Formats: sequence, C-alpha cells, structure tokens
Amino acid sequence: MRISRRRLLSGSAIIATGTRFAIILPVFGSRDATAISSNEAVDLLSWVEIKPDNSAVIRIPQTDIGQGINTTLAQIIAEEMDLDWARVSTKAYDPRVNAERQNPYIWTTTLGSSSAHYLYEPVRLAAATIKKKLISAAALQLKVAPEHLHADQGHVVHAKTGRRIPFSKVAASAAELQLSEQLPVEYKPVAQRRLIGSSVPALELKAMTAGEKRFGIDVDVPGMRFAAISQSPVYGAKLLKVEMEGIRKLSGNPSVVRVSGKTIGFNSPVPEGEDPDLWAAEVRCDDAIAVVADTWWQAKTVLEGLDITWSSSKHRALSSEKMFVEFAQRVNSVLPKSGGQGNFERAMSRADQKLSALYSYPYVEAAPLEPMNCTALVDDNGVQLWTNSQFPDDAWRIAFETTGVDPNDVTLHLMAAGGGFGRRLHNDIVYQAIQIASQHRGIPIKLLATREESMKHSYYSPLTVAKFDAAVGSDGTVDGWRCRVASSFAPDQSYGATRLPFVVPNTHFEYERHMSVPVPFGWVRGVGFAQHLWMNFSFLDEIRLAIGADAIGFFRAHLDPSRIPEDVDEYDLAVDRALRTRRVLDYCVEKGGWSNEKPPGVGRGICASDSDYYPGFGSSTKAAMVDIVLDKKRSLTVNRVFIAIDAGTVINPDIVKAQLEGGVAFALSTALYSEISVKNGSVEQSNFHDYPVLRMKKMPRVEVAMIPSDSTPLGVGEDAVPITIAALVNAIVDAGGPRIRRLPISREIRLEDS
Repeated sequence: MRISRRRLLSGSAIIATGTRFAIILPVFGSRDATAISSNEAVDLLSWVEIKPDNSAVIRIPQTDIGQGINTTLAQIIAEEMDLDWARVSTKAYDPRVNAERQNPYIWTTTLGSSSAHYLYEPVRLAAATIKKKLISAAALQLKVAPEHLHADQGHVVHAKTGRRIPFSKVAASAAELQLSEQLPVEYKPVAQRRLIGSSVPALELKAMTAGEKRFGIDVDVPGMRFAAISQSPVYGAKLLKVEMEGIRKLSGNPSVVRVSGKTIGFNSPVPEGEDPDLWAAEVRCDDAIAVVADTWWQAKTVLEGLDITWSSSKHRALSSEKMFVEFAQRVNSVLPKSGGQGNFERAMSRADQKLSALYSYPYVEAAPLEPMNCTALVDDNGVQLWTNSQFPDDAWRIAFETTGVDPNDVTLHLMAAGGGFGRRLHNDIVYQAIQIASQHRGIPIKLLATREESMKHSYYSPLTVAKFDAAVGSDGTVDGWRCRVASSFAPDQSYGATRLPFVVPNTHFEYERHMSVPVPFGWVRGVGFAQHLWMNFSFLDEIRLAIGADAIGFFRAHLDPSRIPEDVDEYDLAVDRALRTRRVLDYCVEKGGWSNEKPPGVGRGICASDSDYYPGFGSSTKAAMVDIVLDKKRSLTVNRVFIAIDAGTVINPDIVKAQLEGGVAFALSTALYSEISVKNGSVEQSNFHDYPVLRMKKMPRVEVAMIPSDSTPLGVGEDAVPITIAALVNAIVDAGGPRIRRLPISREIRLEDS
C-alpha cells in the first residue's frame, strides 16, 4: 500500500496535463491547473484543494462510517503541510476521478481497520510533496533559495525578512510545477508535531451534535421519488407473478418494478486480476419486487398490499439448527483443508493430559442503525449515485456495468453512513437501486429498505463449529493443539483458527466451507477473529483450569518465544509477535490492576492478541480485562472493560478511545444477544425486538491505556471486539458461571432488562 515518489510525481503530471478534467474536476469545484484563475480553487496532487481565501479542502478516500477518518487523515495532511487547522475542511473522493488518475488515493475500501495503517505513509508523502511544491513556487516568486523558506499555518515564510505568502497565492504555479524524483522530501520531526498525537475535536463535531450532518438516508434531490423493496421470502425463490390490478387507483402514483437477483460468489467466474474473496463482496441477492411512489410510506404501504407469487426453492428446508448438528458431526472426522506445524500426533502420544471441546458460533448480522439505502438517477447524461457504500469504487463499477453507459458518465456522491461494520461493503442495494432507476429514467429514485428487509436479507458472519483437542506436556504447557472447523458459505476464514495469538509448538488445523449454503457471507466487525478468538482463549482457559494453573502465569508461559519451532514460517515475525503480545498483556495487568482476590460472584477474564490475518499484516496488539458480576440468580452484569493497546503512532487519542469503546459495545451485543437463525429457508429475526443490541444502561465503564509508540499507525476499529468477547467468556467461569461454548451467552445466562 505504499506509493513511490515516481508514481506520485507522475500523478502530478497527469493532473497538470488536464486529462478529461473539463468533465471530472467540476465534481470538486476545480479545473485543469493551467486554466485556474485567482478566483478558483487549486487542485494539488488530487489530495488537497487550496481556495482563494487560503482555506484548504482535503479529500478523504474512505467512507465515513463513524470511525473518525475525516479528522485523522486531515490531521496527517495538515501536520505535514503546516496548514491552519481552523481553516481545514474535508470532502469525499470521487471513484471516477480515482480511476482516471490511476488511483492516487491508494486505498479506498473501508474495511479491516486498515485506513490509517495503509494510508499513513502515502498521505504523508503526498502532503510533504505538496508543501515542497508550494515552497518551490514561492521561492521562484521571491527569487530566493527554497532552503530559506518554510511553511507555517498555511503560509510560506521567508525566515530572513519574515514575509508571509499565503498558500493560495502560489498554489496555481505550484500545481504546474514538476519536481524531480531526486529532490528530497523532508517529513516534520516527531518533536515538532502539533496535530498528530493530539485529541483535536472532530472536524464535523458541531454538525454531528446539532443534527446537521447528512447521511445517505438524508439525501434529497429535486424531483425525487421513493422506492420500497421486498426480496423473495425464501432463499433461492424466483418471482413468478405479481397482481397489479387496481394499483393505479392508490395514492402516491405507485408503479411496480421487478428487480432481478444476482449472485457473484466464490463459485462464480471472477474477472482476471480481481481478488476472488473481495469480489464476493459485490452482490448476492435474490429476486425482488419494488414499488415507487411519491413518498416512501406510500411505496411501503402499496408493497405490503401486493399479491406476489414466488416459486418453490430447493432451500425451503434450510435450517441453522440442522447446520449446527451437521457441522458438529463433520468436525469429528477429517476435513479437506489442513495445515499446521510440528507433530501433533506425537504430542498427543506423549501427553500427560488430553482435553477436547466443541465450540459454536451463530450467524451474526452487522445491524447498522441506518437501514440500507441508495439514491440513483439514470438519464441521457449517464448515472448519478448517492450512496454510503464502504466499497465505492465497486459501486461505481456496478453502475456502468449494469446500465451499459460509459464509465466517465457515472458520478458517485459518497455520503456518510450511520454505521457500517462491514455490511455496506456489499453493494446489493446499489445494484437494486440502479435497476429501479433505469425503469424511471430522468427521475431520481431513493431506495430505502425497511429494518426488516435490511435484517432478513443481509450478509452474515458464517455459522461456525470448531472441535478442539489438546495435549498438555509434563511442564504444564500445551504441547499439541488441533482444531477442526466447519463453516457455512464464506471466503477463507481459516486465519481465525490458525493464527493463534499464543505459542503451541505442535499444531494441526483442518477446515471446511459449505459453499452450497445460500445464506450470504458478510464481513462483520471483528471478522474471523470474532468467531474464533474467544473459542481459542476459552479452550486455553479450560486447559489452565484443568491443571490448576494461575491465569496470568499460564498465559505468559504460552507467549515464550523459545517455544516457537525454528523451522516455522516467518520465524522472526513469530518471535516479535509473541514478545509484543506478552508486553501488552503485562501492560494490561499492571495498568488495569489485575488481582486474583475477588468477592464471590465477581469474575475477571483477560485476553491478549492482535488481529493479524497473516504474518506482518499490521494490526495493533491489544489486551482486554473484563470485570463482571454473576449473582445467585445467574444474572450477569458487566462492570468494567480495561483495554491496553499498542497501536503504533496514535493520530488522535480521543478517536482511538472512541473506536475501542464502540468495539466493546459491539462485542457485548454480539456475545450476549446476537444470533441470526434460519428456519424453512428464511431468516427468523426482523428487527431489534428479536435481534437486540446492547442498551445504554448496560454499557460498562471502559478504560483505555495506550502504549506510546512512533511506529506506523495500526488498526483499532475492529480490535476491541474479539478480545472483549474472549475475556468475557472466561470472566463468567471465573465468577462461578458456566463454560460458554456456544454464543450468544443469553442462551445460558439470564440478562435482565435486555
């Protein structure tokens, strides 16, 4: 995800030549640098606009889903450019411009808590290069050497005379200036930073708190009509007939639209050069019926009154409970995909003690507060989309592929989202909205799914069953570890089981995905680690209790790098990972006040891990300590969650803390309540009455300790979810409660006022 100087400067050349900018740049309010007058904003390397009043607009190539990315990326650029923070604002990037300019934004998909990590170096390089161009342009204007100038608060300053030239006065000439690849770009020293590492208020704080911020659901386009939609009630059923007699007499001038289903999955052809797993995020939906009317309520009311005939489906007997039973049987035998290290069978043969356990994880839905929506306009000029997709480049592609228009005639307006959690990576709502708008040419159509439609026809983390077997050696540590995993339709999620955050010298893993299951897969916050980390740590805790070991001493012993086989892949990275995890565990124990002395009914659990999908991925390392109370009626209260984290360079501490707090809330919702069940080929849950989320009064106190670091920023958005669930299930046992081997916890423990 790094950008080279050559690529950055060639991108500058593309901008300077004005390729197709007469069409593209009005989206941003700019034009070709050679045609810019003093009254217009100036585009600098696609990332920054300098306006005539010397304010700066920074383009954000990520979807705002509440993670604070607008502020953090702006902080990086403002820091390196020495902008006046009070005069900084942001706007969303345009996928069409990104494609035209050969991807200057580098990383535009909002997933994996990777935005700051992947974009930190490219954004710093872009900002430092822009500053170099501004200073070089000022040097030519002042006829002085560039080394006699520096930037300060949006101005170029001549040190000797104190003369200050606003960036706006040299921006146009800077945009045309071509720098040599060999010209060095200096980054601001850490000691001189005033923005990176500071908890500056979010740029949109006032708009957010005043209810002025506009989300996808708030889009209002002149002449707009509204659409409600309903997919087939059973997976795989086809639309046969809809009775429309008398519909024209109903209020709202309603019309009915047939919306075709589409499946691009792991067994479907994938275009050359595309990542098969990422491609599967595109569309996987069934046939649907939509009604368009003057108001959304009218459209919804008419839709509910339609007489619709659906075909039978081969999936009509599909049941998640049957899947749990089937998968539990499958993991008792050899599965097709396997891997590991050392010799598990030899470890079992010499074991002092052997343990086994079966764990299960249900389907889980992301359930963002803002229901799925998209507004589309198809007319003779092309296509316009208003969407808060987490995968906007693909939404743009879907638009021109579905309609057949020239890609340059598709404009995507990226809106903020009221939560994403992975759900908006899937552009099914975009595909549906474009179909509806194509049948109402010249009229903007706002498609808004009901909560029930959003929940019943969503994308879910896969139902998963895992069988564990362990061999305990004579020294009281785990010598052998085997895990067999069966899951429903999904990309390869084996990293959740195989990327153990603790060290076992002899491991064996087997894995199987049931790809014929029609329930769509979704990357839900925490992804494979949310499914597997709690299982791994819970089973490790079972082993600890079986041999009577102390929790912290036992976990630390399994983070000893000397236990790592020397022939393991990426040995140095494995050693570094163990040391980092142990350091964060110790930091959590120290700062969180771990103690084994607690009153009866009080439980405490701990977990330390990263979320590295593969060696060197770049996730933060973190540890969670969870304190609970389990009373005599088996009623559970979570009192405190303490998180220690090594997240590298922390751009904005308040935003990191907010992300971890949100992750804790999501983790508790998932662990305590979340289960999507399928019966007779349909999802049973429909709204928050039968798919509850954590209530405010149930939110525990969250404390965060960040380990100081000046390394590259690491992801934090998903990281609190897996570790909180893992620590929670162990805290329940510590309080005298049951060993939870199947989520949600509400299946076994009373949760009052939930």
